[in-house]
Amino acid sequence: MKQKQYENVDIKKIFLTPPKVLHERIILLVTLCITFIIFFRPIQFSEIRPFEALLISGLAAVSTSWGWVVLLRSLFKKGEYKK
Repeated sequence: MKQKQYENVDIKKIFLTPPKVLHERIILLVTLCITFIIFFRPIQFSEIRPFEALLISGLAAVSTSWGWVVLLRSLFKKGEYKK
């Protein structure tokens, strides 16, 4: 039975490196805008103050969009992030 070989990937580098390539920046900006709209729409009609609504939906949008960029890096750019 053949065992699967795992590659050593620098997790800190994948998570903490800002997007350098233009298509990574575009993906980050588009997902940030879309997720902000998705999270802000239900909150704007509630009784939460506008600043709190912006803060809550902004934090959720940033974490979701950054997670998407990290997932795409780990799937498609493993060669750049090897130890």
